[in-house]
Amino acid sequence: MQGIIVLMAVLAQVSVPIDGITASGASTLIINEFMVLPVASSTELKGQYVEIFNKSSEWVNLAGWSLENHQGSVYCFSSFMLPPSAYYVVGASALGSENGGYSPNAVWTSFMLSRYGEVTLYSPDRDYSDKVDWNGSWPIQSGASCERINPGWESGLSSSWGASVNTYGQGDYGTPGHQNSVYSNSFVQNSWAFIKAFIE
Repeated sequence: MQGIIVLMAVLAQVSVPIDGITASGASTLIINEFMVLPVASSTELKGQYVEIFNKSSEWVNLAGWSLENHQGSVYCFSSFMLPPSAYYVVGASALGSENGGYSPNAVWTSFMLSRYGEVTLYSPDRDYSDKVDWNGSWPIQSGASCERINPGWESGLSSSWGASVNTYGQGDYGTPGHQNSVYSNSFVQNSWAFIKAFIE
């Protein structure tokens, strides 16, 4: 019984992010949400986007940061001071009539997301910051973005993600530029994520 109490105390200290940062997610910026299969946009590619979240307590200049997809295409962020606990959305189109009805912070060219693919976020010195590598076991659904349940959870586990349940714009599900609809910080879910990180 005493061992269980000790384990619960450890889980509470390690896996419940008070400020959005845990030992398993020390990166300043993370990939927080991505839309692969929009249906409300003029074309599938026009409605795609990636949302970055600053989970640190400091302002971060995005100059020099970059995204790389499964094909090796790279998107480089321009200079922009991102506040603490703020979101930055980059997508394929700035026109609401094309992208499904959201307002991105920036627009990419020669970049895309695949039904089964990956996106890596690099810091200015090309150090790995965060990576999402999804496949058929992930909650990738037509008309819904894939949202990180908690910014402190491991990005490489499908169990850390969920399909959005909130609509935006012209009817797709997602929360570009806002807190994720599936966000949770409960003790039970954090503890389970902590355990699964070791199992998987």
